Amino acid sequence: LQGDSKKLEDASAYLALPWERNVPEPRLLSGSSFRVSAAALTVSSRDSFQISTLVCSTKLTQNVNLLGLLKWRSKPSLLCENLQKLMNVDGGEVIKFLQDTLDALFSIMMEHSDTDVYDTLVFDALVFIIRLVADRKFQHFNTVLEAYIRQHFSATLAYK
Repeated sequence: LQGDSKKLEDASAYLALPWERNVPEPRLLSGSSFRVSAAALTVSSRDSFQISTLVCSTKLTQNVNLLGLLKWRSKPSLLCENLQKLMNVDGGEVIKFLQDTLDALFSIMMEHSDTDVYDTLVFDALVFIIRLVADRKFQHFNTVLEAYIRQHFSATLAYK
């Protein structure tokens, strides 16, 4: 849009404009003191802009395999499958949710201590995570893992 810069200094003058480019006829906009017309405001065919967004959650992943493990209690029948699929999740995604993933693994171990059905799968998942942290690409997360072990780890049955 092009317009008189003096009139456009007041944000309410352009924030109340319609969202669409082609206004059918000049009209007085509610809350504004000028008309959308060739004299006050015109649509420029040369100027344009594009807005793109990226939605990123800092608490929940969008990766269905990792999300299945993090929310394992909601579908316990898929637990074996979700534990196996963890090994196929991108390392960066697992590392971003390192504490939540470790919490889920140790919770599974603690809540299913009466059976050994998940022991090997949980052990393999823990080895997978430790190998990720040992990788040069993620070596700066070593301190995160150490802090987790010192401050957050509380799975008494896992000590065995």
